[in-house]
Amino acid sequence: MTAYHHVPRSEYSPVAPVVVGGVALALIFECSRKPRFRCEKCGSVFSRHTLTSRVFQLLWIGIVAVILLLLAGLLVMIVGSCLRSA
Repeated sequence: MTAYHHVPRSEYSPVAPVVVGGVALALIFECSRKPRFRCEKCGSVFSRHTLTSRVFQLLWIGIVAVILLLLAGLLVMIVGSCLRSA
């Protein structure tokens, strides 16, 4: 049986989610990323999703989908009001 150990990311945390959505959105984004692991047997580093990262990934996709639907609804309202006034 091979053991895997968690390896911390070497990259800096992204600033864009904090600026756009605040701390909560940045936390959801960071938790949705694949954690990195190191194989104890061969020493290779690899990334794979855990249950937690999958749950947060689905939450992240849901948030993006809601934002896109809201923007589409806003666009429909704007176009509709322009067509009524013409």
